[in-house]
Amino acid sequence: MGQIWLWIGVISMALGSVFFGVGAHNAKNERWRILFTLNFFICAIAAGLYLSMALGQGRSVIEGRPTVWVRYITWFLSTPLLLLDLTFLGKTSLPITASLIGANAYMIVTGFVATISADRTIGHIWYVVSCFAFLATVYLLVNQYRKEAERKHPRSKKVFRKLLAVHLVLWTLYPIVWLLGNTGLNAINQGVETMFYTLLDITSKVGFGFLSLNSMHNLEQAGEVQPVQGYESSAI
Repeated sequence: MGQIWLWIGVISMALGSVFFGVGAHNAKNERWRILFTLNFFICAIAAGLYLSMALGQGRSVIEGRPTVWVRYITWFLSTPLLLLDLTFLGKTSLPITASLIGANAYMIVTGFVATISADRTIGHIWYVVSCFAFLATVYLLVNQYRKEAERKHPRSKKVFRKLLAVHLVLWTLYPIVWLLGNTGLNAINQGVETMFYTLLDITSKVGFGFLSLNSMHNLEQAGEVQPVQGYESSAI
């Protein structure tokens, strides 16, 4: 079951990469080209690393339990690009952008330490530390990012609230799966864990990519973004 879901991940991420890559190539507007390119690399990174998992790479047995540590490479490389998706749309200032990327990196690194800790008690301690970093990321998004985005786009508040709602729901599900899987309480088997992670990855990368494109379209329709000089209007 787990192997099937890994190949579903490969195919889905590869198709997403093709779509966003073609979109970046054909975009007639620099703004859209940047957005398509960000989403292309998000999916391309995930496609490559899902392929490695499907081929049996990136796994180790720690204290008798299989641990897929290569997932953390995927998340460490792709989640900053997801945050750049958000900050690009919101015209976010550099201090807030840097804080988001830093808190996100800390969350993933401490989550990785929790995963590879042989002692479950120590692993759960690092899991709590990672959750605090996640809460810091949530605070930055809901408080700092949202306020600045809505101030700069007063006619498109619903666009950013929808972006944040989807983003936060998806990211909140990751630590729940971690806790239920063999890295935490071992309440679900590895096949089910792989299914949940794959569905979350597809939704938060390919699905969120489409949502970011739709958000840019809504910002343009509301007149919240200015035309880029030297480029024609975007055509998707």
